[in-house]
Formats: sequence, structure tokens, C-alpha cells
Amino acid sequence: MSSDPNSIDVWDVFLDPQGEFSLPDFSAVTPASLIAAARSATDFARAEVEDIINDENEPTFVSTTVRFESASIPMTRISSVVSAVESNHLRPELTDAVAEVWARLSASRTAILLNVDLFHRIEQVPVTDLNPEDKRQQELTIEMFVRAGARLGEDERDQMTTIVAELTNLESSFSRALAEDTRELAVHLGEAGELAGLSEDHVAAAAQRASERGVDGYLLPLNNFTQQLVLGSLESKSTRAVVLHNSMSRGALGGAGDTRTQVADTTALRALQAKLLGYPSFSSFAIDNQTAGGPDAAADIVSSLISPANAQLAAELAAVQERYGIDDVAAEDVKYYLAKYRHDEFGIDADEVAKYFEFDTVLNEGVFRAATGLYGITFAPRTDIAGWHEDVRAVEVTDANERTLGLILIDPYSRDTKRGGAWMDQLVSSSRLTGHLPVVTLSLNLAKPGEGRPTLLSPTELKTFFHEFGHVLHGLFANSTYPSSAGTAVPRDYVEFPSQLNEMWRFHPQVLPHFALHVETGEPMPESLISALIASEKFGQGFDTIEYLAAAMLDLSWHSLEAGEHITDVLSFESEVLAASGFSGLVPPRYRTTYFGHIFASGYASGYYSYIYSEVIAAWVTEWFEDQGGLNREAGDAFREAILAPGYSVDPMTAIEKFFGTRPDVAPLLRRRGLAEPVEADETAAVPETDETPESAEAGAGSAATEPESVVESSSDSAAGTTAEGDSQLHRNNAAVAHVLQSKGIEPQIRLFDDAAPTAASAAKKVGVEVGAIANSLIFSAGGDPVLIMTSGRHRVDTDFVARAIGVDSLDRADKDLVRASTGQVIGGVAPCGHPQPIPTYVDAALKDYPVLWAAAGTPNSVIPLTYEQLLAVTGGKEITVVAEGSEG
Repeated sequence: MSSDPNSIDVWDVFLDPQGEFSLPDFSAVTPASLIAAARSATDFARAEVEDIINDENEPTFVSTTVRFESASIPMTRISSVVSAVESNHLRPELTDAVAEVWARLSASRTAILLNVDLFHRIEQVPVTDLNPEDKRQQELTIEMFVRAGARLGEDERDQMTTIVAELTNLESSFSRALAEDTRELAVHLGEAGELAGLSEDHVAAAAQRASERGVDGYLLPLNNFTQQLVLGSLESKSTRAVVLHNSMSRGALGGAGDTRTQVADTTALRALQAKLLGYPSFSSFAIDNQTAGGPDAAADIVSSLISPANAQLAAELAAVQERYGIDDVAAEDVKYYLAKYRHDEFGIDADEVAKYFEFDTVLNEGVFRAATGLYGITFAPRTDIAGWHEDVRAVEVTDANERTLGLILIDPYSRDTKRGGAWMDQLVSSSRLTGHLPVVTLSLNLAKPGEGRPTLLSPTELKTFFHEFGHVLHGLFANSTYPSSAGTAVPRDYVEFPSQLNEMWRFHPQVLPHFALHVETGEPMPESLISALIASEKFGQGFDTIEYLAAAMLDLSWHSLEAGEHITDVLSFESEVLAASGFSGLVPPRYRTTYFGHIFASGYASGYYSYIYSEVIAAWVTEWFEDQGGLNREAGDAFREAILAPGYSVDPMTAIEKFFGTRPDVAPLLRRRGLAEPVEADETAAVPETDETPESAEAGAGSAATEPESVVESSSDSAAGTTAEGDSQLHRNNAAVAHVLQSKGIEPQIRLFDDAAPTAASAAKKVGVEVGAIANSLIFSAGGDPVLIMTSGRHRVDTDFVARAIGVDSLDRADKDLVRASTGQVIGGVAPCGHPQPIPTYVDAALKDYPVLWAAAGTPNSVIPLTYEQLLAVTGGKEITVVAEGSEG
């Protein structure tokens, strides 16, 4: 077949290459056209791969890596179309076709990424003369193949193929079952009195939904999360109990909507997948290439907030009980009484407040106005462009230079064919390679009002609207060469940062007065109500934070299973995790396991922690914007260019550090959520004897990846150097290292920093050397026994290559317990010496390139200088190479 996707007849159904925005024709979406388009896209990709492999010329970046990127574009585009249809308007006749398309796309992607001939050719691409963006694309491409399993043996690759196919089927099955139960468990009420407390519009919408289903009375559809919005308004305790019961029962009642089998099988298969790739758990694999760097770092930030959030929740419940004279509050009552307290204490009635938040006014005078004020972009409706449903609105975006920037498709209303929640997606990714303008989607689940009635937003829905538009801006501002690293194609624990940042504008004095106008009178929201609304936001944050943290902990726990573990009693496992973590039974997790679509159907497996992780950055940058005067075009343009536009074509946290001059700390997040700030540790105290430093892929002076922003303080690079063993400034691990150095005739020159230097890059920056001069101390497990590999910070260890070189069956990353037991030190501070017992050690020959090396000195905030010869002497190590020739970079 032709290698030109534009010659494929069926392709014209899905995107017109001559069209202004390369939009699919959603009216032509049928089961047959979906399947045909997927077949054409996968055939095109396979043909391109064969041509790349059979190219007799030496591989180059353009002929190999870039051509591979181009070969993947049709599959990516079909995926985006199918995702838009499946999530927004999944008509019953499309269900089987969608599942078939996902299976085909997944199988093709897996086959391509496990093609060793293609991988080896990509590995051979020279990188010396590449510009920074191209070099990063080359690195990301190789990483993608490695994480898919391209370095596995043939049998393991076959096993991986089977696992990925089954996981794809399980995800589709989970989605279908959850949609079934969510629809069937919508709360059917026969009497209007059972809805007392809901607004007139909500009651009318419930009647309309019942009519659409062909039943009498009223129907309250379920959102995708546990705490249904109506629970804050319903006055009937019995109705609240039914609503919460139905919500929490999804996926666990047996029948077609039960998801427990999918959960059990999915988590077991993901653990096996991780083991094949050399990881102890799926969370270790999934978070390895994220900003956090490892599951310990993710768990640390979740765990660190449980105590202050529980304290805040206790204070909130105590205030409720005192005001209303209640001895006991049931789970179905908590949200109701928190809302009632806001009403009585702050004068906040959500339904009355909603009358100031009319959807179109919020859209044009709030969401759009803020973006115009900060970035200079403007918006215009495109009535000639159709989406997947009649409710979809198309909006063209123009930049300050009057050039078309892209298109937004906005789908505001709930329907039976639409999944719950709110989301943004990239329907067409922008990139210089394709020349396409970005097309982004924004989907909400607002109750559609009756004919002639306004669409009103609750304070929660207002926040969600601004949040999702932050994602929209991230996608619109994409300015990358390659679509696979453009826009929102960034790590999960970073992608939520721009969206959470955009929430700041909803109550900002430069924005809110323009859209907060009473829907009936046109009067602006009174200053007293604005102040009360803002003040009331912090009441209930204990509740909100706990329900989020509980879900994040469930996610991490399910994906901490090891290969061979198959948990079939799903609800018992869930209960044990929540109880062990200290969560209140009054506050169920935001998502229970059986309807946790984020992690079992939407790509957030081991990533739900990312919301709080990203919010650390968002809260910090929010305060930065306030310092710049709010809607400051100069600040906005600079932020857009440096932070939003690059996507993943640069390392996100490197961009943050370069632009702001430091890394964010956790204090703004705690202020944002109204939680107590932790007491700062004594700055003169030794590094605590805990395992809080995150486990990692090979990074940092002491084998640690990026420390979570929640615990990073503004660094000071002043050395507090000391050499005397037993000096009161030294941690005992530093003293042990100093003792070994002295015994070898080496003067210890231990440098201490005020904060940790957990990565090779951060250590190099503090010391003022190239990253390659950082000697990483990496502990691996060889059949359960520790092996220490000293490697240059400029590259990673090829574990398969080194295992063969040193004569062991395999090398696996050591967990924190093995690191502590073998070295007496924590991950992030492992030194070359000073261990309780000698450890077999191998030293990367690449370190000879540097006259002075810097290694961790036993704690994450200390380093020592050594020559290469001194490193060999103190470790007794054998010189090896740690990457196969031609694979470095």
C-alpha cells in the first residue's frame, strides 16, 4: 500500500488534510468507518517501520527517529478521535467497534515497540550533532522502547505482548461495566418532596432525565466520584443515604456492571508487566519517569498530608456538631452539614451563589477574559464547525498577532452517552513536524436546563471550569517540533499544574467582577458575598483533602503489589489499606476501587497522586503571579513561552528551576488548602533516620531521583565543610565515610548543604561541575545480594549489559530496605564507602574523564570530592563500562 496516509480513502472521513483544522467528520463515524480507519492507520505504521528497518543507508535522526515519529501520527490521530467519541458520545452501536479499535491500536503499538530490529536501528542514530530538542526526542524515543520491553528476550517480549493485549481488553471491559452500573444506579425518586433542598432547575433536570429514560418521577444521575454534588443540598436524610449508597455500590453488586474481576486481573497483570521490565512493582515502573521519580516520593507527599488533613477534618466536624447539637454524623450527612455550616456561618447558599455564575457569562467574561488579559489571545465562535453532538460549541482562538492559534470544542452538558467528570483532550496535537494547528476539547457534565432556562454553575463547577481551561491553554500554546512531546504530553504529576494554576482567576479581583453578575438582575456579586465565598472555600478542605488522599493511597497500594499477588477480595483489600493509613470511615475515598476509572481505564494508574503533587507547584506559582500584579501581560507571555509552550521537549522541572530560579516549596499549598503548616525541623539537626528520601531510577549523587516538591526548601549552596571524625556537625554516616577516607590516606573534605541534592543535576549545580563528574552510588540486587555500581551522572546503567559483564543472572533495582541493610544509609545519600560490610563494587570507566569526582557522603545533603584513583581505592572496585557501545545518550 502507499506510505502516504492522505491517499487512504477512509482517511477523508476522519481528517481532511486540506481542512483548516484537520478535523474529523464526526457525522461519518460508524462502526465500519472506525474499524477501517484504524486498520489503515496501523497498516501505514507497519509499512513505514519495515521501510525504516530495510533502509540500507546508515541511520540518521531524520531517516530513522523522525520517520518513526511520523509513522505513528495516523494511529495517534485515530486514537484521539475514538477517545473523543468514547468519552463524550458513545452511542450503543459503537461500543463493540470502539473496543475492537483499541485492541487493534494497542496490539500494533506493542508490536512496533517490541520490534528489536527497529529499536536497534534507532539506538544507532548518532546524537553528537543534534540540537537540544532533537537530542531530547531521541532520548525519549529510546526510553519509550525500553519501557515497552524492547530490551527483553524473545520469550519475555512474547509474554509482554500477551499482557498488554489483555490489559487493553480489561480496560475496555472496566469502562463498559462502569458505564453500565453508573447508568443503572442513577437514583430514581417518585415524589418531589424527596428532592427537597435542590434548586428548581435541578428538580426540572431530574424530571427531564426520568422522561428521557421513559420512567415516571425523577432521576438523579451519578457523577463519576463518590460524593455526589446533590448531597450538599438534599434535606432528606433517607434520600442522601440512597444517593451515597448507590454511588458507592458501583462495580460491586454483581452482574454486568461488576468490575472486581477486572480490578483483580488488571493489578496482577500490571505487577507481572513491571517484573518483566525489572521493577519490583507497577508503581515503581510507572513513577520512574515521572517528576516524582519513584513511589516512595509519591507516597511521602500523600502520607505527609494525612495528619494535617485529619486534624482539619476533626475541627470541621466538631464545629458542625457544636453548631447543630449533633452527637453523631453519618457518612451521608457530612457533605450536607458542611454545606449547611457554610450557609449559616458564611452566608453561602450554593444555589443562590450559582445565580451569579451563568455559563455563557463565565465563559466569555471570566474564562476567556482572564486568558486574554494574561496572554493577549482572543476567542470567536465558529458556528460552521460541527462536533460529535449538537451541544458541542466550536471556538477559534487568535493570538496577539492576529494569527489563528487553534480551535476549542466545548461540550458542557451531561448525557447518558457521556462518561462522568470533566476533562480536556488533544484532538489534534500541534507540532512543527505536521504543521497542524491544535484542536483541544473541553468536556463538562453540567445539568442541561429546560428550554429557555440559563445554565448555572455551582462554586465547585466554576472551579472545575477554570481548571479544565488551564489544560486547554497548555494544549493551545504547544510549540514543539514533535507531536509526541507537544502540549499536555508531559508527566502525569506535572500535567495538572497548569490547570490548577488557572483556578486562581475564578475569584481574582481583576476577573470575577466581570462575570459574577446575577442572572436575573444583572447586579454584580456584592463584595460581602465575594469575601464570604472566598473565606468559606477553606472550610471543608479537611474533608476534600482526606477523600482525595484516600483515593491516591488506594491507587499507590493497588500498584505496589508484587508479581504473583492476585487480590480477588477487592473490597477487603481496600478496607485494609484505608484503615492502615488512618483514614476516617466517615469520609469514603473520592473514588472507591470499583469505580476508579482514572486508574483502571484512563491512564492514571499509579498517577492519581499527581493532583496533589502538581498542586504544590500550582500554589507556589499562583503566589508568584500575585507578586507580578495578577493579570500582567509581560509575566504571562514570559510564563507561556518558558513553561507552557515547550511541552515535554524540555524537562519540565528544569524549565521551572530555570525560569523561577528555584523549586517550589509546600507552604503555599498548605495555605491554599487552609491546612496547618508543619513545624520546621532544627536546621542544625542531623539528617533523620528515616526512609523518606525517595527511591529512584539511576539519578543523583546518592541514587535518588527528584525530591518531592512538598519537602524541597529554597536551597543554599554554602558549604559547611568539616573533616574531623566525630565533629558535632557531622551525621554518623558522614563520620563513617570520613573514617574510611582517612584510613586510605585521603583527607576527608565533606561538604554539607542546607538542603538535599538528590539528583545528579542538582548535585552538579551545587558543586559547580558538569553532571558527568557526579559519581552516582547505585545499589542493585543480584539475586537478593547487594551490588554497588559507581556510575557517571551523564548516563544510566544498562542493567542487562552489566549483568552479563559481571557474571550474574540479572540486576534489579534494590528497594529501600536492601539499601539500608547493606549500606546503613538511605537512598539519596549512599556513599561509595562507610558501609557495615564490604559490598561488591564496580566503577564506571567513564568517570576517568573527570579530574575530580563528587559522590554522596552518606546523607542526601552531603558530598565528597575524590579522584578516580581514590574512588577505586576506597571502594576496592573493579573498572567496567556500564552501557553498551553506541547506546550512551
